[in-house]
Amino acid sequence: MTDRRDDRAVPRQEGPPAYSVRKSVVGPPKPLWVRTWRSVHVGWLIAFVGLAGASVAILVTLVLLFEPLPPDVLMGLLWPAFLVIVALGQSVVMSGVGSVRLSRFVRPIEVAAEGRGLSVPGRGDFLIRSFIFALAVLFGFSYFYWRDDEPGRRQFRAEISTLVGAPVVLLCFVLGFVIVNRTRISLHPDGIVQEIYRRRAWKVTSDVTVVPWDGIVGLQPQTHPNPAVPHPHLYPTVRVVYREADSESDQELILMVCEKKVEPNSLLALLQWCRDNPWAREQLGHDDARELLRPPSLLERIRADRAASISVGRNGVQ
Repeated sequence: MTDRRDDRAVPRQEGPPAYSVRKSVVGPPKPLWVRTWRSVHVGWLIAFVGLAGASVAILVTLVLLFEPLPPDVLMGLLWPAFLVIVALGQSVVMSGVGSVRLSRFVRPIEVAAEGRGLSVPGRGDFLIRSFIFALAVLFGFSYFYWRDDEPGRRQFRAEISTLVGAPVVLLCFVLGFVIVNRTRISLHPDGIVQEIYRRRAWKVTSDVTVVPWDGIVGLQPQTHPNPAVPHPHLYPTVRVVYREADSESDQELILMVCEKKVEPNSLLALLQWCRDNPWAREQLGHDDARELLRPPSLLERIRADRAASISVGRNGVQ
């Protein structure tokens, strides 16, 4: 007989102190969202919105003052705007601001030998490919603008853009389709399934790992440094320690929850909920299973971050 635990209980935390957000739930019980990692960087969010607003204001002002907008001014603004948006946009996404709502890519899935479950795909390479495509378009505009029949500085810029920039961008864009690493996990009533898809030109490999819920020894929230941002932000990861039925040694499965199209704390809460409550695992096979990964609103998560920061500050002072 299984032990039916109270769904209002806070899941056992094996990582840093957490701050919980309780929400009234109508219908089937849902896992309690617990703040284990900082999922909202308010500073980056404000900086991104402020920079976007300032850029729009500058462009509107220039258009109103200089009608039509001179090509020199336009080309002078395009390159800095592109570089700033790429750097800041990538940092914001990696900081978790991109996970303000439930992704539409989280959906039911059928996996052979495991049945129906909930698919949690990775972010993929769409963002990087979009940046590369935008850079290629910018190189094209720069070439046609700087091109000149007479030798000079403008002709030198055009040659550099054509002979160096264009081949590099084209090579990166092609490599984005030739070299592919895609990781997808799916949650089933019987356990966790991780599929790693690798493509190296014509060679394609796929590794599948199945971890039963009852074989999980521990879920350990961990972090590792994020080199893409200047502040000390860390990637959220989950170390799944499990033991197979015919083995006496523990094995590990590292889930890069930062690369999934869901809010990291929501995914960790669902993993802990299914591990600790056998009666709750059947919900993973339902049509509305994706609602189990819906995070609290952005305002509530900001309040949770502020409350946790204040609590840590008080403890440090004491």
